[in-house]
Amino acid sequence: MKKLTVMLLAVLLLCVPCMTAFAAAPEQKGATISTTVPATHTITFISDGGRIEESSNDLDGTEEFDRRSVHTFHIIPDEGKEIDKVLFGGEDVTSQIRDGYFTTPPLIADMTFEVIYKDAATPVEPVSEPTSEPTKPDTSKPDSSKPDSSKPDSSKPDTSTPEQSGSTDTSTPQSSDSSDTAKTGDTTMTIVFVIATVTTVSAVFIIVLAKSRRKEKNGN
Repeated sequence: MKKLTVMLLAVLLLCVPCMTAFAAAPEQKGATISTTVPATHTITFISDGGRIEESSNDLDGTEEFDRRSVHTFHIIPDEGKEIDKVLFGGEDVTSQIRDGYFTTPPLIADMTFEVIYKDAATPVEPVSEPTSEPTKPDTSKPDSSKPDSSKPDSSKPDTSTPEQSGSTDTSTPQSSDSSDTAKTGDTTMTIVFVIATVTTVSAVFIIVLAKSRRKEKNGN
């Protein structure tokens, strides 16, 4: 009987440490794991062929921003370039560009903002036919210091003779010459008509006179 009691006590002594170990196990399962959340994140800007601005401040290289902050970036291509593709965090966001502006989602991790450019298309200008410019009138003023040779000099006496002035006067119209010629022809015709009439009358008178004399001779 004593031996049985000693054996039971020994078994109990062996079981107590095991029960303590099993009781401590649930406490290990409920342990918490703590992590540190950063207060800021970085954005690396890549823009070969243009520049990126935020509130008129140039952004180049790596910049640091607050966690969960939202930003609007302005993309400005260099002359002769235009936007081809925009990547934010490796994702193509070209369709989200509005007039060169891109608004980010809330930042929860470090990101890369890359802009890829291409050559801008050159517009084809229509070819216009050259137009002849109208001749501009000569608006230059005459030099008053030089004498005008077209105006007569009143300070010199007129040495031209009447013959010279008459010889150079060609202002007589040709119609007066033709009218004078017509009048001369009419006068000549009148004179010829008068002479012919007188001659005819004289001849008739002579013939009548001759006949009357013959009659007188025959009567005698």
